[in-house]
Amino acid sequence: MKKIYIIMISILLISMSAEHIEFKFSSIEEKSYLTEKEDLTKYVNPFIGTDIYSKLGAMGRANCYPGAVVPFGMVQLSPDTDMDNFAGYGYEDKYILGFSHTHLSGCGCPGMGNILVMPIIGEIKIKEEDYKSVFSHDEEEATPGYYMVMLKSYGIKAELTTSTRVGFHKYTFPASSNAHVIVDVTHTLEDDEPIDAFVKIIDNETIVGYVTIPNPFCGGKTPYTTYFAMKFSKPFDAFGTWNGNTIYYENSSQKGVDIGAFVNYTTYEGEIIKIKVAISYVGIEQALLNLKEIPHWDFEKVKEEAKEAWNKLLHLIEVEGGTERQKTIFYTALYHCFLMPHIFNDINGLYIGMDDKIYNASDHIQYATFSLWDTFRSEHPLLTLLLPSVQRDMVISLIEYYKQGGWFPKWPFLNRYTNCMIGDHAVAVIADTYLKGIRDFDIITAYEGLRKSALTTPPSTHDYEGRVALPYYLKYGYVPYDKISQSVSRTLEYAYDDWCLAQLAKELGKEDDYEMFMKRAMYYRNVFDNFTKFMRPRYSSGSWKLLFLPSSWKGFTEGNAWTYTWFVPHDIDGLIKLMGKEIFIKRLDHFFKRFSYPAWYMPFSHYWHGNEPDQHVPYLYNYAGEPWKTQYIVRKIMAELYDDAPSGIPGNDDCGQLSSWYVFSAMGFYPVCPGNTSYQIGSPIFSKITIHLDEKYYGGKEFVIIAKNVSEENIYVRSITLNGEELNRTWIKHLEIVNGGTLILEMSNIPRRN
Repeated sequence: MKKIYIIMISILLISMSAEHIEFKFSSIEEKSYLTEKEDLTKYVNPFIGTDIYSKLGAMGRANCYPGAVVPFGMVQLSPDTDMDNFAGYGYEDKYILGFSHTHLSGCGCPGMGNILVMPIIGEIKIKEEDYKSVFSHDEEEATPGYYMVMLKSYGIKAELTTSTRVGFHKYTFPASSNAHVIVDVTHTLEDDEPIDAFVKIIDNETIVGYVTIPNPFCGGKTPYTTYFAMKFSKPFDAFGTWNGNTIYYENSSQKGVDIGAFVNYTTYEGEIIKIKVAISYVGIEQALLNLKEIPHWDFEKVKEEAKEAWNKLLHLIEVEGGTERQKTIFYTALYHCFLMPHIFNDINGLYIGMDDKIYNASDHIQYATFSLWDTFRSEHPLLTLLLPSVQRDMVISLIEYYKQGGWFPKWPFLNRYTNCMIGDHAVAVIADTYLKGIRDFDIITAYEGLRKSALTTPPSTHDYEGRVALPYYLKYGYVPYDKISQSVSRTLEYAYDDWCLAQLAKELGKEDDYEMFMKRAMYYRNVFDNFTKFMRPRYSSGSWKLLFLPSSWKGFTEGNAWTYTWFVPHDIDGLIKLMGKEIFIKRLDHFFKRFSYPAWYMPFSHYWHGNEPDQHVPYLYNYAGEPWKTQYIVRKIMAELYDDAPSGIPGNDDCGQLSSWYVFSAMGFYPVCPGNTSYQIGSPIFSKITIHLDEKYYGGKEFVIIAKNVSEENIYVRSITLNGEELNRTWIKHLEIVNGGTLILEMSNIPRRN
């Protein structure tokens, strides 16, 4: 008899005696997971997304890192190379500077890169350009939870693994009387250099310290501090520090803006020295406490635990059929979806809030660093589907940030508001989560804060808090071009957010609010120019911007009229009526028309998959009655823009957004409009996909998608049945999925046009 294992994934408080919160897994069987299931980590290539996407030049860099991390880990232990890379690592680089403990995944601004460790041989070196090492991809390896590289300049083998809050280093040294470990406290990937730092050597096996960074990540308002504590497996023979260009031998502490420490060893050939580094955003004592997360020196055990944690998450979706390439792209994308937001509280629940006060996450795990402008689209809907307990805690985290800072954040970096991106998309994330049945959080406080953002003039004209230009939006029914930048994009995104808030108001029985926000949701019409049939910048006088070029970025956010005319996810039928169905389809056809330029190849004339505002557009043919075109375009994007090479993500992955687009699309459906509890059907690439649903929220059922006769040629859907009943529509409800069942798609190389 075949055994069926139900994976129950939850994040919960451990008993007081355990003294920490951790990501916990359980299943019916208490056996090793890898002895019962296929090792899916073999399909994950962490180097995907670390190289420049050659078809798009610098615009195409995904900004991923290859280092060691566990699911949603607070520590991301990864190599930093010698070029200016936002995530620290560039596949094309030739030198490694060292291994720092915090990294962003796929972001379009630099950030983190705190507390760098580098083993060396020879004289003491304190500058990056001096202590860096040559490396080769031939002697480099990365798998989920593990990274290895030979530091060729020193003959040192470096291996890395992690727990949630501790980076675990393993260095194999050659024989030397002059071996060292450099601790560069003020190394950073941020735009601005540190304004304060401290390091102290406590004894001959312990180092602690902190570093403070001003104006973090894309214009953060205030500095943040990362604290650390290090333990060495072997007591060091000697030590020292530096400050600026001056080395201080046998000195145990420094304070300044360019500081570090070093320790000295005499090593024999093949000697292994291990280092554990814990971080905290609360204080040094908390970092020392977090070190208890790994109470031993068994590197292989930690490595295997990380691998097992990844396998359990990857097995939430099991696929059959497809090519090895497709499986590698798929499972690497799924891996990237489980990196951020990251855990932010220490093992005893403490974390630092938006107001710099210390809080205790007593009933949840606190998460940080939400790329909401990107991830509301499909990353958070994917977490809602696969990991509702995690998504619930992320929503609670956002609510806590509102309670502490007075506003829901737009792009919070750690515990800081940032001047990054537009919109008010916490409302989309919270509304989508709530309407899909995850309701064990404080919706009353959440609604209070979301309503405040929609009705209250923000304290600044920068995009830190609230809705910038809200008074204009309320006065004119749009944001005027002559009053503030990105006016059309702001109007369209506020209208969508108003629609999301309206759905939440309706669910909560707030009928007056529902009517008000639904009226505002139609404000998108006020920037639709009926003559050009494009969304167009408009002056406060009511007149349209002259010299209008649909390809111009003026009035838009990271896009233009071609990009943003389609951003009415909540009312596509209304947009079709405004444009006229014939024009709507012709515009889509042109939007996706192949385009060649002498400098690089572009698969589409206007569609830019590497940027978020139009990632839903391939699915809009469904609304216009031509779903076979959606099927063709979606498969074309997956086949031509994604790859299993280091350059295999066509733009900034943005904390999992491009990866989640692929995961959904490869399964054959996509959430065009978060807040609407349905998904548009596309074209799956695997013959069978099994989604193992959460026990607590969805009853532990399975939803199976079978694509009969699917192949690289058979991309068109001829018929659909759901649980044996014919499905004569191009969408499927969230409830139909989480109730479990079987969706069967008959695939063909001939499109069905009726």
